[in-house]
Amino acid sequence: MTGYFHAAPRPLLPGDAEPVRALVWGALGITPYVDRAMELLSAAERGDPESHALVSERDGTAAALALFGPVAGARDTWHLNAVLLALGVHPHEVGRAMIQGIVESVKAAGARLLIAELPADAALGRSISLLRANGFHQEGRVPDFYRDGVALLFLRREL
Repeated sequence: MTGYFHAAPRPLLPGDAEPVRALVWGALGITPYVDRAMELLSAAERGDPESHALVSERDGTAAALALFGPVAGARDTWHLNAVLLALGVHPHEVGRAMIQGIVESVKAAGARLLIAELPADAALGRSISLLRANGFHQEGRVPDFYRDGVALLFLRREL
């Protein structure tokens, strides 16, 4: 699908519900992470000020989804909860545009720092690689946090 999703990411619209849910299920499948992603997506759809979402789509097909929000109690710090790419979508084009869209969105809200706390799990390998390729640096790691063999990664990007 290289070149097909050339438009910049945008906020969710009411008609996005079905394609973004299909993207979440396609990207995460039956993993321990899909329920939380769906919760955050539902919150963003309801307009919860703590949950924001951006989507890259064309013709009703979602290529990428980002879920993020401000960190409660922290000054000008935002948390990237998930960035998901549909299978077959080239991360260099769509992924980079999504990261740029997230950064622009949080900077417009006054953010100075963007963090991501993610499981070091193969199910999220594309997401972690995308973040690292786009300016996120690992600040820490907690071994066996999620379960045996699955660490918690702390990634950070200064804005």
